[in-house]
Amino acid sequence: MLNAKKEGIIICDIAELFLGPIHKHEPVYANEKPDALVIKDGKIEAIGETTRIFADYSRSDYDIINCNDRKIVCSGFVDSHTHLVFAGNRSHELSMKIKGKSYLEIAKAGGGINYTVRETRNASEEELSSLAIQRLDQMLLHGTTTIEAKTGYGLTPESEMRLLKVTNELNNKHPIDIIPTFLGCHIKPEDFTGNNWDFVELMIQLLPEIKRLNMANFVDIWVDYGAFSIEESTAFLTAAKENGFDLRIHADEMENVGAAIMAASMGAVSADHLLKAEAISANAMADADVVANLLPGTPFVLMSKNYANFPMFRDAGVTVALSTDFNPNCYILNMQIVIALGSFMMKMLPKEALKAATYGGAKSLKIEKEVGSLDLGMNADITILEVPSIDSLVYQFDRNHVSDVIKNGNIVVKNKEIVENTE
Repeated sequence: MLNAKKEGIIICDIAELFLGPIHKHEPVYANEKPDALVIKDGKIEAIGETTRIFADYSRSDYDIINCNDRKIVCSGFVDSHTHLVFAGNRSHELSMKIKGKSYLEIAKAGGGINYTVRETRNASEEELSSLAIQRLDQMLLHGTTTIEAKTGYGLTPESEMRLLKVTNELNNKHPIDIIPTFLGCHIKPEDFTGNNWDFVELMIQLLPEIKRLNMANFVDIWVDYGAFSIEESTAFLTAAKENGFDLRIHADEMENVGAAIMAASMGAVSADHLLKAEAISANAMADADVVANLLPGTPFVLMSKNYANFPMFRDAGVTVALSTDFNPNCYILNMQIVIALGSFMMKMLPKEALKAATYGGAKSLKIEKEVGSLDLGMNADITILEVPSIDSLVYQFDRNHVSDVIKNGNIVVKNKEIVENTE
């Protein structure tokens, strides 16, 4: 029968298959090197050696993706810290950075977050959605299949709710799964007439309505010098927990203010940035099972020599995630760049960086039982890269290596192009 619907997809002759942390798949024999996957009904049905897989499954019943021992396969990247929806371009700040201006100095000169807030408030929902879809397309083409997306560029009740509305609508328009986070407490905006406590209370008042409408899974707050204090943040996060939200925290980026330790004491899912965190913070996070979400793109674009201390977190037993921190100050849509920065700037082995960019991100979003690794029964979110080894993914960091992307068992990128109408 011509054009008969296939039962699924078989990916075979994989040069290196990165399964990530798995619990269900067991090799048939001790030295088995799996180099094939079977996808059926949107899930991973079988893992094994190519010859054994084709002994059990008919080639004619499946679409075949042959990697010809020249491509690696891993879970789709999980980018668990992004600021997806905003308007405006801050490329003009680059010259100020080069001249030595600090992030806070640029903000005081009219740049930074408040610049983006003004641009975002002035943009229509259609403009915001269109810009975000262009970004999502680039993320998908570079192998990302799930992201977290924060608000934080509205900073009024009306504007923040509008950003949540746009984010949720995008989740129904694009193949990438988008997990919304309410970051109403990004900073106190320049046009707010009250103090930080007044602003925190204003954002607390939004929490019941956001929960009622199921518009966000998480809340976040920037706890740092120049942002919100431990006391202000504790009040906000306590209210968020009482309203049923999971917690994420921008922590100890500019100064060590104790935000990571607070994240552990509050039972946060993740503490992010952590450039100034110390060993006591890592130990507290390990005890509380808080994910360390490290964002090496941020110090890179800030021209800083200070990166998060990955070996400290690893040795303490903390699960580590890697994310882009995509925002108008850190315009990175490619997780492969972040993996390379993790290796070159934070001394992560390539496999450690790849695990952080997949499983680590999924755990920080509480979806590690669905995505982030390639185990039996997991969602078939898969990225195929044209490099012969995981080491080569970092070694050859100057290009996009993604050839194909599969989302929920559907091919959404084929031969480096987005496949339309994949339903």
